Amino acid sequence: MVINGYTLTTELNNANSGFSKWGFATKNGREYFIKELITPVYPMDEGVMSPELLKSRRDYCLSFENRYRTFYNTLNKAGYGSLVRIVEFFRCDSRYYVVTEKVAGDTIPANLVSTLSVPDKYLLIKSIAFAFFWLHRANIIHFDVKPSNIMIKRTRTGKYTGKLIDFDAGFFKNEPREDVELGGDLTYLAPETFLAMAGEQVTLTEKTDIFSLGLVFHELFAGFLPYFDQAEYDYPFEAVLNGGELTVNNRFIPPAFGELIMKMLSVNPEDRPSSEEIIQTLATVSGAGSFIPPETPPDVPEPEPVPGRKEMPKVSSGWFHTAGDL
Repeated sequence: MVINGYTLTTELNNANSGFSKWGFATKNGREYFIKELITPVYPMDEGVMSPELLKSRRDYCLSFENRYRTFYNTLNKAGYGSLVRIVEFFRCDSRYYVVTEKVAGDTIPANLVSTLSVPDKYLLIKSIAFAFFWLHRANIIHFDVKPSNIMIKRTRTGKYTGKLIDFDAGFFKNEPREDVELGGDLTYLAPETFLAMAGEQVTLTEKTDIFSLGLVFHELFAGFLPYFDQAEYDYPFEAVLNGGELTVNNRFIPPAFGELIMKMLSVNPEDRPSSEEIIQTLATVSGAGSFIPPETPPDVPEPEPVPGRKEMPKVSSGWFHTAGDL
């Protein structure tokens, strides 16, 4: 099956995701990851619905296109190397597709990270923290932070670094609340996200990522989540919202790193460190000394354009500006 020039090498499936179907494809001799979004569906048949409803549905889809075009363009400029690059976003017939680069080289599952040496784990943790530094500096919130959304790659020197993937749930900081679809993996959900899902008027910021990242850091380093009373609560966010405690296991987590994780897991978002503060602290606790993040991402050349790219019309949605890079 060929979609907009991409020849599928696997069937599209929705394993572990109810919002998309994904698989792998090739185009002009290169391999890609391709995702088909379940919603929205662009109405093609003009005879099925009234002209008014048809226009409303199509206007919504055009607004959706413009929003994600802007979002993905910003994402691509946020931090080369640490964020998986969006190659193309397009509509084919009634469905929308996102194509990303396929991470080359050896990768390992997150559940094996805890078996690495302490220096190797720190290097991986710092690379992940750096990814969030660039993401948050671009005013983007990932909003679905979990181990399966971090691609862990083995470098040529035998070390490991992490790349962020799957930005479908992401949004811009200060984006209108009604334009943000709330959700996420309950295991890694921040407490304020649950409150928002329950209808409370809370502000969602990049600190939602920081709470989830604290859980991920503990799990990657130790092999399991921080302790909480599982007889009383099903999820970490439940424990902290009800006054329960999340406890770092100091047998597997170095004390100084454990202190950082506990700050990241604060119930009050304002008490959590920023991604830049996390980088600074990690540089100290890992024995690397002080570290000052650069002002801008490294100057990495743009990747070669994909031959045969299909251009999409540029539209305006009212609350986003059009960007034509994708």
